[in-house]
Amino acid sequence: MSTTPETQFEAAYDLHADAIFRFCYAHLGNRDRAKDAVQETFVRVWTHLAKGKKINAFRPFLYRTARNFLIDQSRRPKTSSLDALLGGGFDVADDRMVDPAITIDASRAIRLTSSLDPQYRDAVLLRYVNGMMPKDIASITGETENTVSVRIHRGLEKLRSLLQQP
Repeated sequence: MSTTPETQFEAAYDLHADAIFRFCYAHLGNRDRAKDAVQETFVRVWTHLAKGKKINAFRPFLYRTARNFLIDQSRRPKTSSLDALLGGGFDVADDRMVDPAITIDASRAIRLTSSLDPQYRDAVLLRYVNGMMPKDIASITGETENTVSVRIHRGLEKLRSLLQQP
């Protein structure tokens, strides 16, 4: 029994929209912009399906699409909003995803991830905000699992040093 692209798309949306939102929100720090990014991600995925192309694994494809959109957005000229100037925080969505060996101020850590190089920021956010394993992150980024693990480790080391600064 084969499922239609519409059915696959709806199922992917139901399963992954919240996680994609957390990923985008962690990058953008703005709820409205994150909602827009999620919408654009799913529009791009739908466009891909509408062209008759197949998606074998929706989760990695969605994250890759969202990540590419965020990269595109970061290349555009930036404008400051009142929310950004007021410095809104970020709530970690799921306490179970936090590594017990890391005891830090989560909202400050999330804000400081913007200081990390994008390759480290993506790896750390996907691992600790979205709770993904290095194997899953590797399928999203197109890197090896070992490279992803190294980036997570280096990103955490940099984040720890930033957290120790006053």
